[in-house]
Amino acid sequence: MANERITEDIVRKHFNSYSSECIIEEQKSQDPKIDKLLKNASKKGGGKGFPEFIISIKNNSDFIIVVECKADITKHQSPTLDKYDEYAVDGVLLYASFLSKEYDVLAIGISGQNLKELKVSHYLYLKGEKKSAPIFANNLLNIESYIKGYLKSPEKFRQDYSTILDFSRELNEELHHYKIPEKDRALLISSILIALDDKAFRKAYKEYEKPEELAGFLVNTVSNVLRKANLLGKKLDNLNIQFSFIRTNTSLSARQYVLRNLIDSIDKHINAFIRTHKYYDILGKLYIEFLRYANSDKGLGIVLTPPHITELFCELAGVNKNSVVYDNCCGTGGFLISALREMIKDAKGDSEKEKKIKAKQIIGVEYQANIFALACSNMYIHQDGKSNILNGDCFDIEVMEQAKKYKPTIGFLNPPYQVDKKKDTEELEFVLNNLETLQPGGTCIAILPMQCALAQKGQKY
Repeated sequence: MANERITEDIVRKHFNSYSSECIIEEQKSQDPKIDKLLKNASKKGGGKGFPEFIISIKNNSDFIIVVECKADITKHQSPTLDKYDEYAVDGVLLYASFLSKEYDVLAIGISGQNLKELKVSHYLYLKGEKKSAPIFANNLLNIESYIKGYLKSPEKFRQDYSTILDFSRELNEELHHYKIPEKDRALLISSILIALDDKAFRKAYKEYEKPEELAGFLVNTVSNVLRKANLLGKKLDNLNIQFSFIRTNTSLSARQYVLRNLIDSIDKHINAFIRTHKYYDILGKLYIEFLRYANSDKGLGIVLTPPHITELFCELAGVNKNSVVYDNCCGTGGFLISALREMIKDAKGDSEKEKKIKAKQIIGVEYQANIFALACSNMYIHQDGKSNILNGDCFDIEVMEQAKKYKPTIGFLNPPYQVDKKKDTEELEFVLNNLETLQPGGTCIAILPMQCALAQKGQKY
């Protein structure tokens, strides 16, 4: 005879193994917010809901796990998912729909009376969402795996990405109000992110009462952090020049609490995003948003590549841990960051290989000084302070020779648009320049206007 208590005991023993990481409650919660959300969540309708298990995560107050059990595996999940009282998955999704008004919820439906026959279904129900999404395989996992899987899930990324875009629009309006030029806004954010990586800055910045002293502290910290990351000589001098506006901007250096509040806000929103979603060109995305606000990106011929394209290029080129990737028009580093992610993933935790990848297998060239500063900042933020990002003309012989020393095997580029046909370099010239730098047998993938392929007349190559 089926006994649901046996199923519950299997689940209880599993999660009790991780009691140092979570709080396990049964039927009801001592948390008044959770208790209130379950007030009308009865599986039979018209009353309070009593899930088998409610599991709160000690180091993540936004995420909870709710579990519903059935002894009989034939009562695991109905085709319509609306038999809440009869089926494990149906019931747990009902509870999750109520709890997701305030939490990100992992709903787990479990049936069976022994580990061999146990059926386990996981669904992620994010805060404010109307639908859940299946996640994980058909077995119980440890708490760490649940947290990592939740944080790295496509659904969580989509939600966090939407949130960061909303924040970027609000931030853009705030920076516009403070009369900070569009071209400087992403630089300001990058400087704050770099400074926050310094323990002394993070500990002390709130103690600065005078805004001009805080502005100076921020710029000095960025310079010191980058120097320690082996960004030296002319490269560091160029970066110091790009960040110097922070000292002189009236809003940042003279208005009380403006800079301090910006640091708090960027730490809360952008730094949190970067910690969760590594190797994503967030600075590039913010730069695009800021320029779009000013409607000035096309006029500058700026081409920043969206992540779904940079990821596609990595897949097409077969980027792996032994690739050496070169972008001669690297912009904010979107292609390089996506390549870095694939290479680190392929290294499978080999720390020495990861160091080599970051030190010797990523090369970029950027001509515009302010974009170059963003690229260096971006690579530093992604734990790569020794990146080989060169500030100069990719057609310069010396620059080409520097890049060739690393023996690049894969080339990516999205060259600047040819705005002025008479003065600007044709897009195909950049492709040939990239190819000339690659090792024999290397792979180059580029985005080009169709006219480059369809032109009936013009320069012969």
